[in-house]
Amino acid sequence: APKFTEVELRELETAEEAFSRATQALRASPREGDDRWRLTHDWVNANHGFHDVIYRVAETPLIERLAKSARRSFSGHAVWAPGGTETDALYERNDNEHRAIIAALRAGTPPGARAVAREHVLHSFDLLAHVLEQFGNGDRRLRVNQS
Repeated sequence: APKFTEVELRELETAEEAFSRATQALRASPREGDDRWRLTHDWVNANHGFHDVIYRVAETPLIERLAKSARRSFSGHAVWAPGGTETDALYERNDNEHRAIIAALRAGTPPGARAVAREHVLHSFDLLAHVLEQFGNGDRRLRVNQS
């Protein structure tokens, strides 16, 4: 948190705005079809963009490598494509947490930023677990366009 300059905070806010737009577009889209896949791709990329600013500013190469390694396992469209009321609420929570991280950074409270970021990581796992559970239950929407 102390490493963030005003320029980097604005960069993070710009990344969050792109993520927020992608989240809203994804939540508003039909649950199936090519557009959903494009929107999912945009959402994943925008999420990476937000986190990449944090990794770069934090200058923690081990954490960055571990996080980016995990991305490769869970960033395919087949993983993130499903929607529905519960999934949409989890997507929205993710977006709200990004804004809370920025607010804590802007407030200059490293313990607050750390606490919000920790909750965000745990909640991101909840989103991933939810989506994988849908996949495991045979949600046919997840089987389209997997190749």
